[in-house]
Amino acid sequence: MYWTVKYAFMTKTEISRFPPPLYPHHPTLASFYNIFGFDYKAANGIIFKASGQASQIVLGLRNSLIVAIVVTAITTCVVVPLSYIFARLDFRFKAALLTAILLSVSLPPVSTLIPFYTLYVQLGLTGTLTGLIIVTLTITIPIVAWLLIGFFRNLPPVELLARIDGFSRLYVLARIIVPMARSGIIVASVIAFLFSWNEYVYAQILVTGSDAVTLPAAMTGFLFQVPEPAQLAASLLLSLVPPFIIAFFVQKHIAEMHLA
Repeated sequence: MYWTVKYAFMTKTEISRFPPPLYPHHPTLASFYNIFGFDYKAANGIIFKASGQASQIVLGLRNSLIVAIVVTAITTCVVVPLSYIFARLDFRFKAALLTAILLSVSLPPVSTLIPFYTLYVQLGLTGTLTGLIIVTLTITIPIVAWLLIGFFRNLPPVELLARIDGFSRLYVLARIIVPMARSGIIVASVIAFLFSWNEYVYAQILVTGSDAVTLPAAMTGFLFQVPEPAQLAASLLLSLVPPFIIAFFVQKHIAEMHLA
């Protein structure tokens, strides 16, 4: 993290010095301007030209936000009732289905990359946000479901009292269980957002070079042809802004879940 912050505020000339300086002697915001497609004129008159990767960074930032928001919304809507059913109700094949969820959580994304790529080529979903959203859901839903199942199990058993009063299971879930589990649901949504925001493996193969490129995949462009370490560091810092903002506002709920 130290090297990333340091490089983001240094020029390419200063980065190439040996031994490397411990801190930027002449801090500059040039890299941040360049990655958004703007030239930057320093106080000494030197002009730092806009990055050739700027259009990809801006496009990747927009697409990453779209994917993260959509995946978070869908994951939350699917996982809340799913986790409640597994945590509070008994039914046939429950243990087998829980095992399937656990196995899907343990599978690394790279192990399913080739099957997904083959399927997406046949369906025409490569290079599309729809395809990336679908494949990201296969990561977030099992992980968030496994988290919330344990959280729902620890809630007080209030369903029986509510059922005696004549309330339906859907009413109990929507008006009693969900408010009680608010902190857990918020933290689970944050986890879904972070997984989808940082997703790289599928994005690199399925959408790189298309209009659906995401920020993690777009940043790899700074490593090829003419490497730009300062602009890469600035992009990395940019990618950390949304997670930091979200973590700041939901830290109370994280503490309530004893996950901090």
